Amino acid sequence: MKLSSCKLLMFLTPIFLLSACATTTKVDSLNSAYQAKDKDCEIQFYKDDQPQEKYEVIGKIESHIKKNFFFGGKVQLEDEAYKELSIKACSLGGDAVIIDDSIETSVSEMTHVHVWATVIKYSK
Repeated sequence: MKLSSCKLLMFLTPIFLLSACATTTKVDSLNSAYQAKDKDCEIQFYKDDQPQEKYEVIGKIESHIKKNFFFGGKVQLEDEAYKELSIKACSLGGDAVIIDDSIETSVSEMTHVHVWATVIKYSK
């Protein structure tokens, strides 16, 4: 059976659009003693420095975010990655996130951010 180019385009377009954006995140909770916060709680980020306050490490997050440049724009560490990390840190009951490492790449029409982070809870 041979598909016409129009039918082929109609078949492939939804698949292409669905692959325009994707996020994969792995969360390792190291301390479940803390209650989850609202998903839009305020999280402080440390990228090039370390917190001055005493803290406890309560989790590790690894996240890979990709976007199709033509249908979703360019993925940015400080935008989409921070948003994803913030949601996950809130679910762990965290106060802040330390960015351990990140890689931003672009391949063909896809842009990617891969980030490794530590979730912390300030000591009182």
